[in-house]
Amino acid sequence: MEILLNGERHNLPEGRTISELLAELELSPDVVSVSLNGTVLKKEEFDGTVLQNGDAVEIMLFMGGGI
Repeated sequence: MEILLNGERHNLPEGRTISELLAELELSPDVVSVSLNGTVLKKEEFDGTVLQNGDAVEIMLFMGGGI
């Protein structure tokens, strides 16, 4: 199946969850925010949210820093 991941096409096996996608990308759920089709998901939803063909996923990383 194909999803739009941060604006780029990305192929995944059927049945992939948000948690599995993050693991594949080597991203910790503790340092990201995920939007699925324009709706920001809670971390508790990552395991149970199965991606569908055509979904638009935006993954935003939290960055620390300052002066």
